[in-house]
Amino acid sequence: MSEKTDHEELISIMVLGNSSVGKTSFILRFTENEYKDIYISTIGIDFKIKYIKINDIRYKVLFYDTAGQERFHSIAPSIIKKVHGIIIMYDITDVLSFDSIREIIESINEEKGKDFPMILIGNKIDLENERLIKKEEAEELAEKYGMEFFEISNKEGINIEKAGLSIVKKILEKRQDDSNIETNESSRPSDGSYHSKYSNIDNDGSNRNHCC
Repeated sequence: MSEKTDHEELISIMVLGNSSVGKTSFILRFTENEYKDIYISTIGIDFKIKYIKINDIRYKVLFYDTAGQERFHSIAPSIIKKVHGIIIMYDITDVLSFDSIREIIESINEEKGKDFPMILIGNKIDLENERLIKKEEAEELAEKYGMEFFEISNKEGINIEKAGLSIVKKILEKRQDDSNIETNESSRPSDGSYHSKYSNIDNDGSNRNHCC
């Protein structure tokens, strides 16, 4: 018999970045802990689902995987309106993929506001000998826009879980802050410090995917 779940909430996350930076590979690694050397380029919008349990609440985390090719840029705005957080990804061996980040961030800020949950990911640190983007450059960019930054390797599974759970926690903290503002209540102590209640995250191992 399956375990009874009293409450389930949806979290929608979009992964943006140029074609071939590793968006599909990241989502597959995070949701199913699988890696493939060869991928067929995403056409349109694909998605996968992972269930995560936090503070006795089961969250259905839906990851939107975007194509990345220029002709599909017009698809993203309609989906961005629905998502709760965004991962922006570049390839540390591809200068063009990094140069496109500022435009992506500015577009999101214009559409969703500067406090919208986002993180920055530099992929393919397993190709360190081919690195063209210094870690310090990305850290400086992330700091400028108030984003958390991770370098990962989909191939070796480095920092996948850490990055994926980070954006989930940022989304939940944003919901908590928005709820406090709406109800005129604050969970922040008088000294201005902030302690998130979303630090204890467990995956229940249930994953589903769909391709459209």
